[in-house]
Amino acid sequence: MIDFIYKKLLKPVFKASKLGNRITKGEADSGLNLDHMYLGCARGIGKFGNFIDGVLLNFPSVKATRKKRAILIKVLSNEVANNVINNKTSRIVDLASGPSRYLIDLVTKFYQHNVEVLCIDNDKFSVNFGRRITHNKPIRYTKANIFKLETLKRFSKNVKWIPNIIVITGFFETHDNNIMRKILSEIFTNLAEGGLVLFTSQMDNPSKVLMEKIGKTRNGSPWLLYFRKPDELRRSLIEIGFKDVIISIDEWGIYEYCTGRKYTVNK
Repeated sequence: MIDFIYKKLLKPVFKASKLGNRITKGEADSGLNLDHMYLGCARGIGKFGNFIDGVLLNFPSVKATRKKRAILIKVLSNEVANNVINNKTSRIVDLASGPSRYLIDLVTKFYQHNVEVLCIDNDKFSVNFGRRITHNKPIRYTKANIFKLETLKRFSKNVKWIPNIIVITGFFETHDNNIMRKILSEIFTNLAEGGLVLFTSQMDNPSKVLMEKIGKTRNGSPWLLYFRKPDELRRSLIEIGFKDVIISIDEWGIYEYCTGRKYTVNK
């Protein structure tokens, strides 16, 4: 009965909404979908679609996602400002980036300083859209599978460009612990000495049942959410080798914001 309500009654209604339509057709985890949540402007098919989109955009989980943009910019602004004082170029890599609009905002804020960004995503539409909205800022987009970070290794080697900030947000929420630890280990390997990793995870999500019943990811699988406790994330980061681990939780108790530094020699 519950499946009938979600799949036969709610799913057709959601398809009238821009956000709901993307969730149901396999773009639940896409960068473009996150970008729509960040902007928070209701769009759909006709007035009804706009109304449904507005309802979805006001879900606590979507509000938390929208606030994520401001929090990421705040954390990264602090790191870039410190690099400016220390005469360091901030070299940022955003994994599973989508259009990475928040980094466009960051680069705009620090436009007179040395900030360089590489965005990596496996979705060509997100990559192409990002390229269109950068407006000649120092941001590169490349289509690549982040499960194969050899792309980043080759790039760093060829142009002697080693990132000192690596960000991955909205990805670990839909992937299990083995994948999370594997990618964090690769990040540790590719990060410059003293560099910062910044990523998000989730503690909880009030929309969990709804998303898992009607949502799909880009590979066609159900949108399964993985929840983690702060101590679990802290332990993983420390075991991989990160130092100065900080984990904070948003006001809704949904997102965890995690940072750590790479130190392989004594400070």
